[in-house]
Amino acid sequence: TLDTARLWIPDLGVDTSVQIGAEINAILEEINRGNYDLVVLKARQAIQIKDFLSTKIGQRVARQAPISVLVIKRPQPQLKRILICTSGVDVADPVIAMGSWLAQANRARVTLLHVTGAVPSMYTGLPKIEEHLPEILQADTPMARHLRQAASLLAEKNVEAELELRHGAVANEILLEARQGNYDLILLGASRASTNLTGWLMGDVTYQIINDAQCPVLVVRRYRNVIDEEIKGV
Repeated sequence: TLDTARLWIPDLGVDTSVQIGAEINAILEEINRGNYDLVVLKARQAIQIKDFLSTKIGQRVARQAPISVLVIKRPQPQLKRILICTSGVDVADPVIAMGSWLAQANRARVTLLHVTGAVPSMYTGLPKIEEHLPEILQADTPMARHLRQAASLLAEKNVEAELELRHGAVANEILLEARQGNYDLILLGASRASTNLTGWLMGDVTYQIINDAQCPVLVVRRYRNVIDEEIKGV
């Protein structure tokens, strides 16, 4: 398997390692030992009864790893459509920065998706909130300022993006947009809910997306200056 993997990336220097023991512990130990920027995992269903009450490998690594985690569901021949989810205002900037870098490198189209749990009161009862998006963006509200800032960050990197605004259950709306838009990659920020008891017992948006999305999911947890320098050079 390792020899085959080398053939996929012949132009890069590749180190290999084989370890014996619990998968998650071994992965996390390697991450901490190797000072990596990204870990890539193939999603796999839990196959043992004892795993029923625990989360899947990709979900658990994404929950515990101190770096970004890319969970692959199925092979993507190319990266042409990227869905950047901006709902978590406190984690949006590194997500957008990573998304702009990937979009530049692959000349991919970007959609910025923001999901709000409730429609602003002035628009309650309107059939399509999207029709009033220009008015919403002009408002002096936290959501409007956040969306304008997100669009500005992409514009600074010369990445053109469409803005999509949805309301409803956040995870459900992200999954619906991902299916309808036939995206090749979903970018999310790591949720703070994963660090408390509620996150463990109830789950949260990030990890529901990892479970249910059909395309790869990139959970952006840490964003290093070296990547920002690469963006400037593209």
